[in-house]
Amino acid sequence: MQTTFEFGLKTKIICGEGKYQELGQLVPHLTGGHKAVIITDKGVIAVGLVALVEKALDDSNIDYRVFSDLESDPSVTSIDAAAQVIREFQADCVIGIGGGSAMDVAKMASLVAEGNESASHYELMANPFPKKSITSIMIPTTSGTGAEVTSTVVFSNADKRKMWGWDEQMAPDVAILDPLFTAGLPPHLTAATTLDALIHAIEACTGTRSNPMIEAYALKSIELISHNLEHVLQNPKDLGGRAALALGAMLAGGAIENGGTGIAHCIGHAIGTIGRVHHGRAVTIAMNVAYRWNVESDISMFAKVARAMGVDAEGRSESELAYAGADRYLELVRGSGLNLSLKEDGLSLNHLNLLVETMLSGENQPMRTNNCRLASEDELRTFAKELLSE
Repeated sequence: MQTTFEFGLKTKIICGEGKYQELGQLVPHLTGGHKAVIITDKGVIAVGLVALVEKALDDSNIDYRVFSDLESDPSVTSIDAAAQVIREFQADCVIGIGGGSAMDVAKMASLVAEGNESASHYELMANPFPKKSITSIMIPTTSGTGAEVTSTVVFSNADKRKMWGWDEQMAPDVAILDPLFTAGLPPHLTAATTLDALIHAIEACTGTRSNPMIEAYALKSIELISHNLEHVLQNPKDLGGRAALALGAMLAGGAIENGGTGIAHCIGHAIGTIGRVHHGRAVTIAMNVAYRWNVESDISMFAKVARAMGVDAEGRSESELAYAGADRYLELVRGSGLNLSLKEDGLSLNHLNLLVETMLSGENQPMRTNNCRLASEDELRTFAKELLSE
């Protein structure tokens, strides 16, 4: 067991039904001001969630603006436009409401707004961000990315390549986990985003940077997600189940904040770059081809993962239990209804070389090298052949 490590989580967590109503008190308490910019997307507005937040702010005389001009795959353009709204309004606080895309735009725009450079100036940390002075509050509407507690963002640059931005001060100040905000999520998005969170937890606790704290966060996350996903898909209005998934996603976010991700995210980001495939589905497909290969690296840890997923250990050796976890993972994926084939996305074996090249690109290397087992170029090619042949 590793006994020398660091672990930290900057974000204050507020969890519970109706907790969004505390925003009116939180904004002036945290900032000393009364001006906020809400960053969200048009889908979240359409289902009435932004209206709930607006009322909470109106009731406390908080002045606000709403920015919703963003894509499902956030871009430099969206971040720059959001930053300009924050800058011109002289906001004291940024409130991100949505999935990972909206929260990533909110997190990065709140820092970009402190200076005069484009978001592209900071991709892959080519330059340091300005010092943060704007408070950030996140309200996730999916139980997926864990972006509500992480200090990283993913966005597409002008060349449509997925890039990273990170800085300790990018971690939100507050995350409000309110199941009311995930209750209306359609089943296919509930499945894709929650499986992304499950993969976060698996990759964090099996990765090269794992430690006892990461393991604790990740295994509890795996337990909460594995025991509630199927039920929530069948009973989407169950707020207790939704709360469990939200907590599981946040714990997974805390795990990757300290431990990072692995091969499924290396492959998944490459799929997203060349095929514009939804992130949650892309990493789910990627983990499906890599899970058993991963197990060989650490039978003991993957046996723990299997137990957390609810696999019965009775009569099984550690090795049998670890591999049974791969079967349980596939059971969860199939039960979710997600399509594991990329044919409908226009991807085929004709994209093999491009996919391998993108997996090996600089922006995806931290995930490849952090994985519990380092994949060679030949092994990446094998994964690519398998997932493009489905």
